[in-house]
Amino acid sequence: MSSVSRGSTAVICSVVFASLAACLVLARLIARLTILKFAGRDELAITVSLLSSIAFTVLICEQVKYGLGKHTSAVSLYELEQVRKYLWWSILCYNSSLTLTKISIVLQYLRVFVGPRIRYACWSTIWLIIIYGIWTIASAIFTCVPIAAFWDVNIHGRCIPHKFLWFFNAAVNIATDLTILILPMPVISTLRLPLKQKVGLMFIFALGGFVCLVSILRLRSLYIVSTSEDITWANTEAAIWSSIEVNTGIVCASLPTIKPVISWIFPRLLSSNRADQPTFITNGSHSQNRLGRTPVELADFGTTPKTISKVEVSNNPVGVTRDGSLQGGRLADDSSKGILIMTSVAQDVESRSEMGSEKDLVY
Repeated sequence: MSSVSRGSTAVICSVVFASLAACLVLARLIARLTILKFAGRDELAITVSLLSSIAFTVLICEQVKYGLGKHTSAVSLYELEQVRKYLWWSILCYNSSLTLTKISIVLQYLRVFVGPRIRYACWSTIWLIIIYGIWTIASAIFTCVPIAAFWDVNIHGRCIPHKFLWFFNAAVNIATDLTILILPMPVISTLRLPLKQKVGLMFIFALGGFVCLVSILRLRSLYIVSTSEDITWANTEAAIWSSIEVNTGIVCASLPTIKPVISWIFPRLLSSNRADQPTFITNGSHSQNRLGRTPVELADFGTTPKTISKVEVSNNPVGVTRDGSLQGGRLADDSSKGILIMTSVAQDVESRSEMGSEKDLVY
């Protein structure tokens, strides 16, 4: 492959994957802010992660402008310094984006899972990711002391060996990916759901496994660039794989949240016999009803044992407690049309299973 095509490949891959990630995050924000009117800290984290990814893409383009994809012998000393300077900045953006994407995913878990054990595990994982993120960013900043020695060949400083640093960070990165992948599986496996639905849930939560695979595939390119003196040529493949890894992480983190947008744009696409029947997972069991896009959550009905009846009036659900009081809406009279009384469920909310319901995470 020629030097021109290597550089162009890096630019095209980075722009395409960053654009895909931006589209998914935009759809996610539309779903949460416009349709569901409910956003959380995970949206903030994924948005900042996307901004870091966009900056990472711009920095790759700047590296190509100054010689990334060419042999070192074909670039000037000034161009080499510029490539290394933009590489230094790109490593910061890469690590920031990865860290924020992981945090966003686990924050999403916290919005779904209500059991104390799984929540403790989630918070422990978040703090592990934060500590790891601080390390990766700090080690990227101070790879060389003084810092400018990373790109200025005229400055003789002390630097952490790239091979050790990059492989250590990559190993911890893969370990945290696997942790996030495994974290929800024990809870999902205990749910009394139809096998097809349980597999579907596992698939949604296991989307991060693809990112983990990309991280593993990236190791080869890291080895090449860490052992090569021809950094402008060797780093092209690593830049491509790093861009794919960062942006597929954002995509996989956002995919489970965009169903409301798909239903909004293509209302008939998901309107099969069961598509309009969201599942509410409580106490290891599940109940299904036609409630449109606004699910009723048993968690919203207090903390004492109650018998809940789900009622739909023009697609707006209301809950009726045993004492006749209303929760979540106003009950119409008998002459109202379209009232559908659902099965009553005796439920002690304090003994819910380790999985709750998120406002838009309905399967």
